[in-house]
Amino acid sequence: MKDLPDLVVREAVSSIIWSVSSCILRITLGLVVLLAEHRSTVHGSGSSTEEEIMGVLGWFKGEILMTLSVLAGWVLCLFPRTVASGSAPGFVFASTWLLLPIQNMFGIIPNIPTRICEMSLGRLSKREIAVVLPIHFLGAMLGVFVAQFLSPSIVASHVVEPIIYSEGNPWLVDFIRETIINAVFTVAILVVPEIMKLNKIPRGFAVLFMWPLYNYSVDAAGTASTFGPDVIYALRCVGKNEEVPLGQFSHMIGPIVGGLLGGKIMSIFFPDDVSM
Repeated sequence: MKDLPDLVVREAVSSIIWSVSSCILRITLGLVVLLAEHRSTVHGSGSSTEEEIMGVLGWFKGEILMTLSVLAGWVLCLFPRTVASGSAPGFVFASTWLLLPIQNMFGIIPNIPTRICEMSLGRLSKREIAVVLPIHFLGAMLGVFVAQFLSPSIVASHVVEPIIYSEGNPWLVDFIRETIINAVFTVAILVVPEIMKLNKIPRGFAVLFMWPLYNYSVDAAGTASTFGPDVIYALRCVGKNEEVPLGQFSHMIGPIVGGLLGGKIMSIFFPDDVSM
């Protein structure tokens, strides 16, 4: 496998860039939400961290800060409520706005379920996927570390805040939900951009087709899938210095099995052209 070293480098670099970019997007959305809720925060309903952040932003004149607050509210109107509430982590960590540009640069979608799906299509061998998976976990952790290090101390804790799912449902229920939605996600992210490309539609609009997937609940609290066990593990280890508990493992294993199922669907309905 003479191309394996090149694959390793591209997988590592793309996964680190994806991880850092996702954390930056997470911070940005968090600040937009804080600005949109500025008036309630002023009246003392925000947390101590929120009040501290708004205090830093307090050097803006009152009129400017209020204008930014209104603009932030308008921006949030463009997104589902689950994005503002933090219940749609997949919008941040599996956003087509990040994954597709990275694919353009490196020829790789840095997403574990998608890479497993591509293995089922024959684009990766079993040996290669055995190398790729640990790289993605390490790349995600390194990216989170870098984002935390580069972030101001006031928002660093938000960057590494773990994604914790409710354990109110039976383990099997959440596992089945994760498997189904990740299977659909892998098919969508591989097929939809290509259809848009054939029809000369900018691939940036692919996110509109992913909205329902980003909002599909996979636990009793209504939280959607992260579409990547690597980021769940990275945030848990870096943010809390602990392993992912067994009760949360449905959200670690589900995306992997979903990638395999997505690969089977792709091989039946959207097989690669072996003649090319």
